Amino acid sequence: MKKTIATLILAGASTLFLSGCSNQAVGTGVGAAAGAGLGYAVTGGSAAGTIIGAGLGGIVGNSVGSSYDRPRYPYPYYY
Repeated sequence: MKKTIATLILAGASTLFLSGCSNQAVGTGVGAAAGAGLGYAVTGGSAAGTIIGAGLGGIVGNSVGSSYDRPRYPYPYYY
């Protein structure tokens, strides 16, 4: 029970801290974490596979996050 409560508190704090970040920063972090997990699973726990997966995931997450930060209409926008 104590482990579950600690996990929930950590998840809530992480969400609170990420709410102040840009989409690009969040995308980079989430992409790196997902890439590291995928690299670990594909290579059977190899450290090199985990590091390469984290790097590639961070690059992909960065580009996806930066596309969400771009404005949806061209500047200048006149009414």
